[in-house]
Parts: sequence; structure tokens; C-alpha cells
Amino acid sequence: MTKEELVKVPFKFSSHISMAHEHIATYINTSYGFTMWRHTRVKSDGFTYGRTRTHYGYKGKVYKSLPKFLEAIKDVPFKG
Repeated sequence: MTKEELVKVPFKFSSHISMAHEHIATYINTSYGFTMWRHTRVKSDGFTYGRTRTHYGYKGKVYKSLPKFLEAIKDVPFKG
């Protein structure tokens, strides 16, 4: 699967957790078995937020960058 095909894969919101130092939203796609986590840091003042980082999951392994995730799913056929 390429990056262009991955953009077309629908992810469904699954859960969200708010902690003092971070917020995490989880999205899933059951057709492919993909998971995506959006991590957003809460700054020390408690009111402002840092940049959002995205982690991906596939077959029980977590990928902390898009290029590594794309390498792991390169042989997954796109169902279009």
C-alpha cells in the first residue's frame, strides 16, 4: 500500500483519554487491521498544547513514523 492509498483508508474514532500531560485519540480500521494514535502534549501551564504526533499500529507492532509504517504495509493490497 502506498501513501496515496493509505490516505483513502477510512479510520473510525475508537477512544480518547485526557491526562494531565497528554491527550490521546485512537482511530481504527478493522478491514486492514490498522490502528492510529494521535498524541498531543499538554504544556506545563496546563492550558496550551504542543504539536500532535501520530503513531500507527499493524499486527501488534507500533510504528512511530509514517515512513516506517508504510514500509511495514507495502505488501498489503489496497481494496479501493
